[in-house]
Amino acid sequence: MKFKIIFGMVLVASMASVYSIVTTTAGGITENKAGLTRLNKSFLSLSEEFESVGRQAELIESTRESYRNSLVDLSDRVSLMEETNSEIYRILNDLDERLNKPPVATVVIEKYIEPEPTEELGVNAGLGVLTGTQVLGQPEILPEPEPELMTCPKVRSTKPYGDYIENITIKRTLKFTVIYDLFNGNVVNVQYDGKIPNKVKQATLNYVMDLEFDNPITITGCTLPFTINI
Repeated sequence: MKFKIIFGMVLVASMASVYSIVTTTAGGITENKAGLTRLNKSFLSLSEEFESVGRQAELIESTRESYRNSLVDLSDRVSLMEETNSEIYRILNDLDERLNKPPVATVVIEKYIEPEPTEELGVNAGLGVLTGTQVLGQPEILPEPEPELMTCPKVRSTKPYGDYIENITIKRTLKFTVIYDLFNGNVVNVQYDGKIPNKVKQATLNYVMDLEFDNPITITGCTLPFTINI
């Protein structure tokens, strides 16, 4: 009887222990299942975050590419504007040079024409009648020959007169005469008949000093007229 009571108590204790173990195990399984569910939800949430980050990265890359294309287009436009500005600046400079360029003076150098010598026909030339000493048979008294008139030699210029005054601003028409002497074909004692600016006077002097003559003689009072039309 005593044995039965002890065995019954052991059996009850064993059953209580088994129940406790089963209950504890079932609770652990339930908690693990809930943990797995939460872990699964966490993975899903993390995947969504990764997808969102990927979309943000794609948006950033697209925006950066758009900015890069905009910068390239802006650089091309700036280069085109610089080329256009350079062309406009060149045109303005050319126009300014044309507007401010001094007028080109029209130079007229009047040539000195030597008078043609006239033939001396004598006192009775062409009359056919002799009088005076010719009729009386007396020797004829001939007049003394007149001294030969010397004329200024013709001039030659190696460079046109316009080249000497091309850099001089002339605002009015000028007309004057250069008077010079020659000594063995060299120009000396240059004078001017007419009022002319000093720069034009110096340029004219350079022109006259560069002249060449076909006959290197010594003579005074040669003239060379100038007319500068504006």
